[in-house]
Amino acid sequence: MTAEDWLETVAVLWPGARVDVVGHDAADARPGQREFAFLPDAERPRLLLPSSPRAAATALRRYSHDLTIPQRVSRSLAATAMRTGLPQRTLRDRLRVVEDGRSGSIEDRLGGILGEPVVVSVGLGTARANRKPILHVLSRTGRPLAFVKVGDTGTARDLVAQEAAALEFLSNTGLESVAVPRVLHHGPWNELTLLVLSPLPTSARGWRPRRNVPVAAMRELFAVAGVASGTLAGSRFWTRLRDVPARVSDAEEAGRLNSVIDRVGRAYGDQPLRFGAWHGDWTPWNMAWHRGKVQLWDWERFARDVPAGFDLLHCNLQEAMRTAPGRPYATWPVGGIRSLTEFGVTGRAAAATLELYFVELCCRYLLAAQGPTGAPLRDQADRLLSLLQINAGRSA
Repeated sequence: MTAEDWLETVAVLWPGARVDVVGHDAADARPGQREFAFLPDAERPRLLLPSSPRAAATALRRYSHDLTIPQRVSRSLAATAMRTGLPQRTLRDRLRVVEDGRSGSIEDRLGGILGEPVVVSVGLGTARANRKPILHVLSRTGRPLAFVKVGDTGTARDLVAQEAAALEFLSNTGLESVAVPRVLHHGPWNELTLLVLSPLPTSARGWRPRRNVPVAAMRELFAVAGVASGTLAGSRFWTRLRDVPARVSDAEEAGRLNSVIDRVGRAYGDQPLRFGAWHGDWTPWNMAWHRGKVQLWDWERFARDVPAGFDLLHCNLQEAMRTAPGRPYATWPVGGIRSLTEFGVTGRAAAATLELYFVELCCRYLLAAQGPTGAPLRDQADRLLSLLQINAGRSA
């Protein structure tokens, strides 16, 4: 991802403005101009920090379960330094926004929603179909006010809408061990869709060993919409999977997926399972601990009527892949079955659950890999499908 991607994003968020990358030796911004600092630089951009020292410091104070103790210390020290304003002045590359004085900016719109003037930091993920700008909204004194997901493509708008619906549902369920963001606003702005969410508290001190998976919290979420028991073939989950091949545009891939689903159905269609809810992307980088409670964000993949243990499998396997040699989804994770005992899923039911999780993930990747924006996911989608063709139904 290049600085050009960030320029295009900021140009959409500041309609009518001129947006340029300038060096640290450029003249200071004048009235009517906004500046952001590339972190670490325009060649390897990870974040755009606002020029306000206090706001920039707060933007860095975001801690997930994924961070090690040294990383937390480093981030805390960087945030403390940011409050002096010196790092922003010495960062090599800056992005300057020259407003036209006529068009309202994203900061104007969010200030109206939140009831006070705001500044934002801007994050932009790696190029893929579900990429969307993520804004950290702060008061001018650096107080965290909100996080905003910006739906700027059809796929991103759909995911934003799914997350808004999931959070509205969860807001009335009385979860005790899991904290979820509140929806402060969901609606259109210009050609975009904005989902404004309350910030979840995180702290450098809220550290636990990364091997600590919050299984009790996963069990509570699983039961949040009720638990149903029945055979795989008679479940709503199975009906949804059976419908996916018809939505895959590539005929060869659709045929391969349909064949895999048929084999899994023949092997496990009569298998009794328990069905409930899952987060859909419960990973160490989407959660944090605060005062003994799990702070959990990124709910766009939340779903109900899935087999017990999906969140646990996803969390363990996604974390394991980060340190495993070779490419993701190159080998079948036989050991994943053992972790399902935490959900009371054993034997043939555990084998079925592992295969169904991979079918679910494969369906997700195949659908996301379609179209021009899906190109970065196609290799992983194909590896998942090939892995299932080799292994599906063999453990029954």
